[in-house]
Amino acid sequence: MITQAAFSAPGLWYRGNLHTHSTKSDGERPPDEIAEHYRRNGYHFVAFTDHLVFGDGTGLSDAGFLAIPGVEVHGKDPESGYYHIVALGGAFAAGERLESLNALQADVNRLRERGAIVVLAHPYWLGQRSEHLMPIEGPFGLEVYNGVCDVGYQKGFSNVHWDDLLSAGRRLWGLAVDDAHWLPWRPDAGMGWVMVKAAELSAPAILAALQLGHFYATTGPTIHDVRVEGNEVVISCSPAMTISAIGERWLVSAARSITGHGLTEARLKLWDGQTYVRAEVVDRAGKRAWSNPIFLEGLQTSEG
Repeated sequence: MITQAAFSAPGLWYRGNLHTHSTKSDGERPPDEIAEHYRRNGYHFVAFTDHLVFGDGTGLSDAGFLAIPGVEVHGKDPESGYYHIVALGGAFAAGERLESLNALQADVNRLRERGAIVVLAHPYWLGQRSEHLMPIEGPFGLEVYNGVCDVGYQKGFSNVHWDDLLSAGRRLWGLAVDDAHWLPWRPDAGMGWVMVKAAELSAPAILAALQLGHFYATTGPTIHDVRVEGNEVVISCSPAMTISAIGERWLVSAARSITGHGLTEARLKLWDGQTYVRAEVVDRAGKRAWSNPIFLEGLQTSEG
């Protein structure tokens, strides 16, 4: 039996948003109001990722809530076009301003050299194609869901980019985020979040767990477990209308609720030659959750 790492790792579950903007760039709320919003709504942490200015949430953390430092860097690469990347953590001064290098790989390298971990942000909304992202080295994850790109532009889902990269052998984790800007005519908070399994509520522990894939992404549903048993993947979750086991190309298995009461577990077939499997859950309201993949190299799976 192989269990996706988030569900076998020791620790506790922490809910957090890893992408938001304050009045330090183009957000409409100051950092203290943002922290209070997430704290009041049951989150354990939020990352401040203002455009080209490093935010550390100074004075906003306490015993039950964590402000994670971060920044969003954007530019126009002559090869890949427009790009945005989110950096979490790192050795930056509070309020430090960064200039874009207008080169995606160079900006990823620079941020990682400063100790940050890097996410590819909302590629569908940017117009990036998977081929643009394929050669980029260094990011640990990709935003499979971005709330503001969904409610504002109907381009919030980048699962095709994620599967393209996974199918090509790239090992990237999938995140759901708000990217909240707090505009009064466009509610964009509470749209997407990550549930992280970590040893404690501290920036080093959360960032380490993210890099290891010890989390799942969601816009609502809860995933309880994802594990491979022989030639099947077993997925358990909160009541869902559809539970899917997704791999490359057409290598997908799914279970659907017939009665409408919702499924809480499914045992789904794995296919011969399948290289990875990730769970995707859809509830009655159309809300989704995504597990990170289990990589199946060397495992025996069933014939198609």
